[in-house]
Amino acid sequence: MLVDPDSKVDSELEKNIKANAHKLKPYIPPCVMILIMFVIFKYWDAACNFLGLFLHAAAGLIIGMIIAFLVNIIMSTYEKGLTKLFRGKLKGGALRAVGLIASIVTVIAILIGMICFVVPELVSSISMMITALSENLPKMLKELQNNKYIGEYATGLLNSLPSADSIAETVKGMSSFILNGASGAVGALMSSAGAIVTVVAKLGIGIFFSIYILIDKEKLSRQCTGLINTYIPGNETILALFKLLGKNFRGYIVAQVTDACILGCLCALGMTLLRLPYAAMSGVIIAFFALIPIIGAFLGMAICAFFILTVSPTQALIFLVFILTLQQIDNNIIYPRVVGNKVELPGMWVLAAVTVFGGLFGMVGIMCSVPVTATIYKLLRDDYRRRAAKAKQANGTTETAAPKEPDAGKPKQKKNKS
Repeated sequence: MLVDPDSKVDSELEKNIKANAHKLKPYIPPCVMILIMFVIFKYWDAACNFLGLFLHAAAGLIIGMIIAFLVNIIMSTYEKGLTKLFRGKLKGGALRAVGLIASIVTVIAILIGMICFVVPELVSSISMMITALSENLPKMLKELQNNKYIGEYATGLLNSLPSADSIAETVKGMSSFILNGASGAVGALMSSAGAIVTVVAKLGIGIFFSIYILIDKEKLSRQCTGLINTYIPGNETILALFKLLGKNFRGYIVAQVTDACILGCLCALGMTLLRLPYAAMSGVIIAFFALIPIIGAFLGMAICAFFILTVSPTQALIFLVFILTLQQIDNNIIYPRVVGNKVELPGMWVLAAVTVFGGLFGMVGIMCSVPVTATIYKLLRDDYRRRAAKAKQANGTTETAAPKEPDAGKPKQKKNKS
């Protein structure tokens, strides 16, 4: 029987490859990483353009996932409460429907309450300020006319103030200008109507998509878990990582709301003790804007200061000093403790994460800083404890297994039987 020499060579080559495969395995991950980095740098512009187009096309779905994640926090709380209230009799689709409807009604009620609470006060404050300026400004300028330094400027400003008749003429002119320019305004509105329709459409798609996610969240979770288990190696680690990230983001959002409520209550209480106007409304505004990273605190402070300024400039200055002090106490004492306890992260690391991520990535960095840092902190802590326990166990086993050597200089003594 003849043997093909080529097949013999191929079999020997295959044996050599299998024998040396373990030597090549350590070099495969670095090579893959180098290849990925080369492709990224080579086609960076094209990748950015593709990513931008993808995010623009999937904006409605991304908004829906964000809405679903936020509403799910309220819906889960309602479902747990309803289960305890009805002692487990309300199950399945009925429980999900009641929880979802209650969550949506809660969110809408909060938004409507904020609008109905703040907007009327804003209109009232603007009208009060206009009335106060129209009444008090001429009196103040007349008193300043006798001053030798600014009397001349006060007289010129007083003479330039419009009279009641001129104000009426101005109002008529403005009305005619508005009527005549209505066509231009309509044209400008129609030119931007496309962008407005796009934003509204994406928001509507996001809301409907979030409802579908919330209705079938268990099914979607099983499908995603099945895909990860089937196609991704090391799936247990990845699933644990996603679970930990979701837990930390949920805890962070709850902690943010808790801190905002504490800040709003302290603001209302402090303003009541200082006898400042609009105490309750200012507490609500400060609590609401505290949920917005970076600029939220300044926006809430500016709006409340404007309201108080319509009543008294001195009280507005007192409010600014009070709210700045309260924000420093919250940023350095209350916020790190509240957020750190919810995400199991020490307060020092909360403050460090917000500072570093905010400086690197801005508003998005501040929003993601604490959950991401809490996840890394917990992974490192668990890995450190596991390694320390293994090292301790190994040391204990070595000490236990090592037999005690008998003393060489002392011979064994036989016990005399009595």
